Amino acid sequence: MGAGASAGVSSGVVNASDEELKALCKALPSAERAKLLEAMNGKAEDAAAPAAAPAAAPGEKKAESHKPSIVKGQGIKHGPWSDETFAASDSEIHAPRYFKEFEDFSEDLKKAQGELLLRDLLTKEMYDKFKDQKTALGVTLDKCIKGGVDKARLGSDWNVGKVGVLFGDAECLTKFRDLMHPIMMARHGMTAETWKPHPKPNLDGSQLLDHTKMDASYVLSTRIRTGRTISGFPLPPSISANQRAELEGIVVGALAKLDGELKGEYFPLSGSTTHAPKPTGIDKETEERLIKENFLFQEPDEPMLLSWRMERDWPHARGIYHNEDKSALVWVNEEDHLRIISMEKGNNARAVFDRFANLVKAVEEACIAVGKGLEISEEYGNVLSCPSNCGTGLRASMMIKIPLATQQPNFKAWCDERKLQARGSGGFASKAADDGIRDVSNVDRMGKDEVQLANEMIQGVTDLINWEKELEAAAK
Repeated sequence: MGAGASAGVSSGVVNASDEELKALCKALPSAERAKLLEAMNGKAEDAAAPAAAPAAAPGEKKAESHKPSIVKGQGIKHGPWSDETFAASDSEIHAPRYFKEFEDFSEDLKKAQGELLLRDLLTKEMYDKFKDQKTALGVTLDKCIKGGVDKARLGSDWNVGKVGVLFGDAECLTKFRDLMHPIMMARHGMTAETWKPHPKPNLDGSQLLDHTKMDASYVLSTRIRTGRTISGFPLPPSISANQRAELEGIVVGALAKLDGELKGEYFPLSGSTTHAPKPTGIDKETEERLIKENFLFQEPDEPMLLSWRMERDWPHARGIYHNEDKSALVWVNEEDHLRIISMEKGNNARAVFDRFANLVKAVEEACIAVGKGLEISEEYGNVLSCPSNCGTGLRASMMIKIPLATQQPNFKAWCDERKLQARGSGGFASKAADDGIRDVSNVDRMGKDEVQLANEMIQGVTDLINWEKELEAAAK
């Protein structure tokens, strides 16, 4: 694992070309190589973005000044946060030892404000037990907890979520079980007494509640997504550049076999050089249009993606597959190996769910057909990068217009009671605008099957709309 070194390297090195520096690096011992690479870091110093910005609204292009400078073979800085570590080669995963001892960060955790499960559950005994251990693929405990420590040190504005842990690979769940199992129980609202293995999948759309009972005029769109992990690869926080490209090839080959309503095309990000049929990716104009239309993910500048270093090697080996109608989508190599999405305008939850079910089954079968299994635990269900998403990985949501209900002082409590989350229109970590539009979804992912979770969303949205209409009538 490379790392930034101290200043004082000669200016002659700084003035050398990148190719000369790379050739020189290969011939140097590791300590000297680190110093040389630090000189290369200095070339991009002025390009570092100043301060972390709030998430952009859907389709809104982020200001250039709010984007971190992502340079291969270097650390990264974004506002008050920085991480000098990097993978020294394309074959190396990212899983450094950030800390020597528990005391290096324990006071920061103790003082952390707000919700943070890592603070509540990690003990010195746990850390000492696992600090020198690695999974078979090479992932460290430090890698898993880095974002939580960052949040503790920088404050709640560095919003990596409420857990403070991501997995570098699927084995982290069992290798570091003393910490990870309590994390999973706490995140999914279970105790040792109530814990039970995750139920089997249920993709039977006939069991859904009747969405036609809600007033469709309040609903802008309906969306259901999940994630999937391909066996044998580290997860995006740790995956190497070579592994990411290999995974892209496997997945795209599998997606190419889809037919009927799901038949579509793969679009690598602009500038990606890992997909031979489109050797430089899609053009920037097409990419920006897909982002503006809310189909494609943006360049990473959110704390969660950065703290766990999911920006590495951007934009290579990442992209989106979609069908002709853009109602069935698969994101490749963003926060998870795969994000499988079904969406359309309006409130037809049954059509969205059935398409989602068909897409999930088709993707899973296509991957298995090329000899790649999926990371599915009998205990935890689908293993994904974030503990919050394990289980079904399912987030069923509707974008709805409820300006009066959102102004009620008990709005959040009302949603919490019904296991609902109401996000701002910009998505995760975005602040709700005053437009009264909310993306309302199920909170739970584990302990319930897909139909149960989709029904919680459908019933919750139906009730929310009815509440909005009652408030409208009272205001007349």
